[in-house]
Amino acid sequence: MNWRPAIPVGFTFCAMLAGFFSLMMTAAGNYYQAAQLIMLSMLLDGLDGTLARMLNATTKFGGELDTYVDMTSFGLAPAFLAHQLVLKDAGPWGLVITCAIVLSGVSRLSRFRVVDPFRGQRGYLGLPITTNAGWIALFVMIAESGYISDDVISLSHGPWATFIWGCVLAMVILQVSYVRYGKPTKGLKGMAPGVLLITALFFNSRWSVAAAFTLNAFGFYFAFLSPIFARRHAMLVAYEDEKEEEPVTLPR
Repeated sequence: MNWRPAIPVGFTFCAMLAGFFSLMMTAAGNYYQAAQLIMLSMLLDGLDGTLARMLNATTKFGGELDTYVDMTSFGLAPAFLAHQLVLKDAGPWGLVITCAIVLSGVSRLSRFRVVDPFRGQRGYLGLPITTNAGWIALFVMIAESGYISDDVISLSHGPWATFIWGCVLAMVILQVSYVRYGKPTKGLKGMAPGVLLITALFFNSRWSVAAAFTLNAFGFYFAFLSPIFARRHAMLVAYEDEKEEEPVTLPR
């Protein structure tokens, strides 16, 4: 019996549970913990694929399971968190943003399964769903940390709120766009800075706030600036370099 696939699948199951518990924490009004669990799920979700490739243990089951984790942890959980904390009091626009997060997320993931046989290893068509999920979760952590005054950063009013939710709307559009994105990390060494920063989020201190700002600064760069500066990335390389089945393309 081949035991190796069980290791990455175990990480994927843990990522799913983190997303589910995030929903539970939001329902209980524990918004900071709910945001932490989204980021924990993101960390585990990144590690499972890396471990699967390192152990030569990639499976179709793991790939399918990963899609459901993405929808739960990075589609439903951040949408529910945003709605319960802020958007439920924002009138029709709050409902529009909440629905956009969910519908854009599921559309992006469905297209990902159809058009990308390489599961993101050669880059992405449309912004990855994790970027917007992290953006929401990290700003919730910053606002709920107790280290930043509501007069400085508020999710419900003022210029910061306009900027944060404006970026959310832009990201949900980019998720279903034809904008090409490169893969930001590859392998454990490439993931190390992100792992350290996400780990810092679980220490209730000013360091966690600094880590959240750093991660969101990278998220902003990746979402809005990286397609401009990246002239050529792996997903644009002709598939004939490797004799793989040509991916299906969607009609414009």
